[in-house]
Amino acid sequence: MARRRMRRALRGDLVSRLRAADLINGAMNLAALILMMFFPFVIALAAASPLGAGGAADIVIRRMGLNHDAAMAVERLFTPRGGTTVSGWSVLGVLWLVLGGVSLAASIQVVYERVFRLSPAGLRGLRNQVVWLTGLLVFLAGSTALGSVLTRTTVGQAGYALAVVVMTALFLWAGARVLTMGRLSWRAAWPVAFFTTIGLTGLGGFSRLTFSATIVSNESTYGPIGVVFTILSWLIGFGVVMIGGAVVGSWYVEAGVSVIDVLKRISTDSRPRHGQEHRQRHREP
Repeated sequence: MARRRMRRALRGDLVSRLRAADLINGAMNLAALILMMFFPFVIALAAASPLGAGGAADIVIRRMGLNHDAAMAVERLFTPRGGTTVSGWSVLGVLWLVLGGVSLAASIQVVYERVFRLSPAGLRGLRNQVVWLTGLLVFLAGSTALGSVLTRTTVGQAGYALAVVVMTALFLWAGARVLTMGRLSWRAAWPVAFFTTIGLTGLGGFSRLTFSATIVSNESTYGPIGVVFTILSWLIGFGVVMIGGAVVGSWYVEAGVSVIDVLKRISTDSRPRHGQEHRQRHREP
């Protein structure tokens, strides 16, 4: 009875935390921010880099796991008309691009601060936001370049998927530590990275099965804006995973839950006790 009450209390606490986090509204705000601010930042950087403008499209394609037809639709969306590329930036343009990238880091930082009940960093967190953003760009460029090399064979695709999962977990682990300015220990940051990685992996599998057909259909029906609608839907799912992973991770840490202990309890509860087994045998004809 004590165990059951404890489990109910833990489940109730987790549900209350998820409700308090307001996942859908928070995810929609995060998705809108990424679409309006971070995407232009990535597109401009990719266009000015040796990878060319297609680098931004390749990031979206690999994150969503799109097939060939859907990938072509995304590439058409990101390709500038007339094949023009960024040849120079104004001071205002650079400031806007930096603001677009840092705003995403600041939003994730606010999520971690609210979930773990940390005091707002304010301007003191700007340096950590820049460090996190730099790490994100390195992660995106590295995983995209790795995908272009490994995904040519079936074995390579499996190896790439495993490598991306490991890289994602490590980036999220270090990222949570950086954005909280060291106020979150490595041990407390790991559950956040672990559960967020699981969520992103599930989102990737779901998008691989469903979003390719949706992108092709929406482009045929609505044109390029249909592709944007689908990407925005994926971004909302991404926001839910980022916020939900932080909430579940904080609950896991504060509740003192252990995966090993949970597995042991499940294994113990699934085995019939000695007295129950004896009574069961006695009742058999």
